[in-house]
Amino acid sequence: MKIRDKLFLGFGFYLLFAIVFGALAYKDLNTISTHLQHLEIADDVTNNLLEVRRYEKNYLLYGDSGSLEEIGKYLAVMKESIAKIQDEAARNIGDQHVLQMMKAIDAYEERIGRLGEIRSAQERLRRGMRSGPADRLLALQGEEKTEVEQLRMVAREVQVYVEENARAERTDIARILKVSSILLVITLGMIIVLGTVINSKLARSIVNPIQDLERITKKIARGDFSESIKVKGHDEIAALAESFNQMEDKLDQAMTALDEIIKQLREKQSQLVEAEKLAGIGKLAAGIAHEINNPLTSVLTFSNLMLEQCPPGDPRHERLKLMVRETDRARTIVRQLLNFGRESVIKPVKININQPVTEITESLAAQEAFKGIELTMKLADNLPEVYADPAQVGQVVLNILLNAIHSITPPGRIEVETRLGNKCIEIAKRLGGNCIEVVFADTGKGIPEEHMHKIFDPFFSTKAATKGTGLGLAVSYGIIKKHGGEIAVESAVGKGTTFIVRLPIYG
Repeated sequence: MKIRDKLFLGFGFYLLFAIVFGALAYKDLNTISTHLQHLEIADDVTNNLLEVRRYEKNYLLYGDSGSLEEIGKYLAVMKESIAKIQDEAARNIGDQHVLQMMKAIDAYEERIGRLGEIRSAQERLRRGMRSGPADRLLALQGEEKTEVEQLRMVAREVQVYVEENARAERTDIARILKVSSILLVITLGMIIVLGTVINSKLARSIVNPIQDLERITKKIARGDFSESIKVKGHDEIAALAESFNQMEDKLDQAMTALDEIIKQLREKQSQLVEAEKLAGIGKLAAGIAHEINNPLTSVLTFSNLMLEQCPPGDPRHERLKLMVRETDRARTIVRQLLNFGRESVIKPVKININQPVTEITESLAAQEAFKGIELTMKLADNLPEVYADPAQVGQVVLNILLNAIHSITPPGRIEVETRLGNKCIEIAKRLGGNCIEVVFADTGKGIPEEHMHKIFDPFFSTKAATKGTGLGLAVSYGIIKKHGGEIAVESAVGKGTTFIVRLPIYG
């Protein structure tokens, strides 16, 4: 549940309690108001009854005929008032008592009327006493006395019912007030208890994750990524915790990648230092090579002349032959040093890549170095032409083939293939086009994993000293890079190595 929903729920809880308590309070107030109205009417009935009794007393004492009229008026008002609260009175004192009260009022009215008639008859007898019998007056007086007693008894009965009804109304009001007070106390207690529980849980659900977030943030600031926030629920705090964990993972990955980059930068720095050293050595070697190239040429020339003049049976023949071979090897090394130290200029022309590959491969296949090695060529037809320097591309083909020959212990196999490139990702990114691939696959001893990143370094070689100088692949790499291409290497120790030369297609 989201925090907003939790807050709405907590607010809704208080609102619900307020509505319920308000409804109950309104109901009780409405009931009390109704009871107060009934009580007011009941008090009016009581007051009217008191007025009736007062006028009854005046009438009995003074015989005032006006008192009878007032008694009649107040009795009429009493009946009207009782009719208004008849249902409430029935609830308070019972239907039977209400009927008895109404009958008593009717009886009271009837007897007060009868008493008036008796007194009127007595008055007439007194005025005509000389011509009428005296025993009739006595009878009327006795009848009056009986009616007065009955009248008072009926009046007391009515008074009992009226007072009982008023007392019941007051009792109901007191009971409702007491219940309302108890309900108010219970409601306030529930609001305090439940509100404390709900607010505490809500506060913990917000504060605890934030505290965890603060604690783990401090650990991350110290470089400790070992702990993540436990994601609980589906609210905004949970979403924040999940995002924080993702951020922590990415930051951890970034720090790991940064460490790796720093490590690579340090390696590159070391390589740059070595490159500077090699550059200095290269310049020195180029100068030395230039100085000794002419003497070597002279030695090689005169050695060949002496070898031609010395018959094969002469003991000096083999020594002269060794001198020619080693001098030629020394001149080859000097030439490579000159080529490596000299900034060569590319002279690209539009060519089919099969041309330099075929020329170099066929020229090498006839040499003794390919003895015991099977050479296979798979040259694709209709390849797009590339702009390249044929001589330098031929130098690359020669260097890679010689490297393959030196890695094979006969019997072995070398396969040369040209094809339209299907993995020229880096070239396509740079130039927006495809490429031509020249693949050299051999069954040699392979390159160990720890040497893979060094094979294009100048003077790095795992071959015997008599088989190379470690410049061939470095020169080849530089030539292909100048052509805007790349060289990829795939190798497995004991199974062989595959060099893939990629050159971009222009136009």
